[in-house]
Amino acid sequence: TFAPDKTPVVGMDAAHDGFFWLAGQGGYGIMTSPAMARIAAGLIEGSGIPEEITARGINAATLSPRRFM
Repeated sequence: TFAPDKTPVVGMDAAHDGFFWLAGQGGYGIMTSPAMARIAAGLIEGSGIPEEITARGINAATLSPRRFM
């Protein structure tokens, strides 16, 4: 599956308390899953996205499901 903007969707759902999105990896899931898992873990735990990932320009706002609201 792909999100409309072709960017993965990772983060808490604004409308459904406790629902966490980790979707939209399309045909690249096998390659992106290690980084997406680390991102998801950091966001769920509250520690944020690991620094070596943010250094590549990835941030929570870019991945957030709230970007479609």
